[in-house]
Amino acid sequence: MYSEKYKTGYLNEDFRIFYLKTTEKREFPNHFHDFHKLLFLLNGAVSYYIEGEVYELLPDDIILVPAGEIHRPVIHDGNPYERMILYISPLFFERYQAQGFDLYGLFSHCKKQNSHTLRIARLKETRICSVLEELIASRLEEGFAAPLYRQSLLIELLILLNRTLENRQLSFPSAAGSNRRIVDVLSYINSHLGDPSLSVDTIASHCFLNRSYLMHLFRQETGYTIGNYLTEKRLFTARRLIQQGGTVAEACMQSGFTSYASFYRAYRKKFGEAPKNTRG
Repeated sequence: MYSEKYKTGYLNEDFRIFYLKTTEKREFPNHFHDFHKLLFLLNGAVSYYIEGEVYELLPDDIILVPAGEIHRPVIHDGNPYERMILYISPLFFERYQAQGFDLYGLFSHCKKQNSHTLRIARLKETRICSVLEELIASRLEEGFAAPLYRQSLLIELLILLNRTLENRQLSFPSAAGSNRRIVDVLSYINSHLGDPSLSVDTIASHCFLNRSYLMHLFRQETGYTIGNYLTEKRLFTARRLIQQGGTVAEACMQSGFTSYASFYRAYRKKFGEAPKNTRG
């Protein structure tokens, strides 16, 4: 049975399905993944922090978190925090994009709208809600072709969600607030991740921040030191490059590592295998 311990780390399969219900008020740490995340809020008074922005959610809201983006929920009261979560590998989307089906378009469209939240009017009356319920029910099923059945439901869900982009009853709620400094810092880091000269000093200079203040702000807002964050993001980037067919040496260089030895050690520690053993 799936449990919350799987909510961090990396994904070795195409997707995972979770149905989770937290009945006590608790704190969740900031974290990020090398896979994409769809969260369907079924119940609860929850805010969602993503990349320095905060979204105030309503039941039936859909939260989209692309791979690599820092996020965490905040529960506001003792009501159950109930949700269904999908973890989806980038390679899953890429296979269908190669066939001319951009199932990832929903994420891209949300980004164009400067939002991470999708709100569909009268969601419970739609086929989307029915498919969600079927996915939740199927997650532990072991009958004939059960994995294929789950995948067919996932594909149907993604098709239906992408088709809603033409629906005028669809909205993309804006963030209720943001820390513009950390948003700028994260944006700069993510756009220069492959630059081996990227450092605390270059980030501080670009963002017009004092070095010590930048380090304090980053740790306070993300839960990571800048050094740890850079290493984690670069490791995930390298893993993706290898999965896409790149050589280990290319992945090391293109993800911003300056030393192959340090890259190799960090990779083995993070993923439990040598880089050459990673497969797409």
